[in-house]
Amino acid sequence: MAQRQISGEERSLQALLETIDYETATARAQDMALLKEQSTRNMRKRTPHIAFILGDHEMALPIDGIQEVGDLPSVTPLPHLPLWIKGIVQIRGEILSAIDLVTLFEMKDTRRVSTQQSFIYFKQQELKFCLVVNRIIGVVNIDEKRDRLNEHNLHSDGEMIGLAELMKGILSVNNRNIYIIDSDRLGRSSRIMQWR
Repeated sequence: MAQRQISGEERSLQALLETIDYETATARAQDMALLKEQSTRNMRKRTPHIAFILGDHEMALPIDGIQEVGDLPSVTPLPHLPLWIKGIVQIRGEILSAIDLVTLFEMKDTRRVSTQQSFIYFKQQELKFCLVVNRIIGVVNIDEKRDRLNEHNLHSDGEMIGLAELMKGILSVNNRNIYIIDSDRLGRSSRIMQWR
């Protein structure tokens, strides 16, 4: 079988294409690196929050301060404690105070008709307790750089005035207003810390 001979023009064209590929390789690599950097920079960093009902409001806490959520186990009341400490509970072998923020901050609670409540096992540095909530709703992912948290004048809403010190803001999404609680502020709350 006879082999086709490559003409001088074909060799020149092939050499030209190889030269172009060689000379543009650095620029292509730089372009690819730039595209990768831009896509990484534009990636949205979303922080998962556990959404729950507290009183008549939907709230959320960042997941990094939460150890566990579930149905509230049996609470053992103890004498000589303020009303907002419902007693103690045992969760995974740990004895925790059951804290009721609705009672602590004197919030309305027209939803608390069911006997079964939920809990959030909250831990921030040395402080840990069982936060009693009406029910867990699920996870809300928040990008604090892109998702605008509305500043709500909690002081104008008498019921929410006590929570003002704990709030980051309000996320309005899909006709829902979700009050975002700051884990650090909750963990340093003077009202809770005095009964630690």
